Amino acid sequence: MKILVQSFANIRDVLGSRELEIDLPPLSSLAVLLARLTCRFGSAFTRQIRDQLSGEIVPFLILVNGTALRSTFDLQSPLKDGDTVAIMIPFDGG
Repeated sequence: MKILVQSFANIRDVLGSRELEIDLPPLSSLAVLLARLTCRFGSAFTRQIRDQLSGEIVPFLILVNGTALRSTFDLQSPLKDGDTVAIMIPFDGG
């Protein structure tokens, strides 16, 4: 199945594009998508989604077809062919 990944800020820099189409096996979850992105983009992607000391996934925002999911709690959420997944890392500013 094909998933459209939209990325912003640092994630976009790592993926090299604002949008990227990824092929996944049927019945894949968000965890499978993140694993596929990690395999493809290596440590540069891992540094964006995992704490460098603990290795735990950091809180970031994922939208699937515009619906927000909490990355650390919804990793087993199933994806469907044609879904659009937006990955956004929160950032501080003022």
